[in-house]
Amino acid sequence: MNANDLWFTTRGAGLSALLSLSVATACGALGSLATMLPGTRVVVQYLHRTAAALGIGLIVVHVSSIVLDSKSHIGLAGALVPFAAHYRPNAVALGSVTAYLLLTVAALGLARGRLAAAPAGARLSRLAHSLGYLLWATAVLHALLAGTDRGQGWVVLLVIGCVLLVLAAGSVRLFALEERAAGAMPAVRSSGGATGPIDNVSSPIATRQIDSATRQIDSATRPIGSATRPIGGATRPIGSANRPPTGQPRNVLR
Repeated sequence: MNANDLWFTTRGAGLSALLSLSVATACGALGSLATMLPGTRVVVQYLHRTAAALGIGLIVVHVSSIVLDSKSHIGLAGALVPFAAHYRPNAVALGSVTAYLLLTVAALGLARGRLAAAPAGARLSRLAHSLGYLLWATAVLHALLAGTDRGQGWVVLLVIGCVLLVLAAGSVRLFALEERAAGAMPAVRSSGGATGPIDNVSSPIATRQIDSATRQIDSATRPIGSATRPIGGATRPIGSANRPPTGQPRNVLR
């Protein structure tokens, strides 16, 4: 195998890894949709894990071939240590850091079942999976900045296709989350009879407004007999306002 074969292997494995990671990211975004059928969810999650494992394997091939290529001016230290490469050190360092973090996310994903047993572990697992979107974006930047064939038409189309795939899946996920949040809001009936969600019911201003409206409704529906008005500086029930004091005779008209 000559230097050209190693370089083609490096670029082919790198772009194939980008495609696999794009599929894994898109399937990960769609795999947790509540509206998805159980059978479809199983298939999507299987594709997510398979594509992620394939992408990591292609990254290993990508790094190994570029280390073996003496004309790449990268070497073992340049591939493993960020900013140590002689060839485009910033772009190669971006790929190295992305690979390390991807391996960390994959390891946490394998231990997801054990981590979910504790609340802190479950939060860590969700955070790690959310980090996958950022790592996918850095992988795209690495492919565009480090490759010598980034100006080739088929490479540009491949990168655009990967970006559109992940953006479409992310948009579907965000729309589903908004629909779920809107459906979870309680509805109240307004004076016109229409119903609508309560906005910011947990804020202090909204809580005071609801309490004030409740007091107004209570005072409006209170029985008249229990209302009071001032008489001589004191309060006396309205129903007993014309009643004479105790012990005095009543004026009876005959």
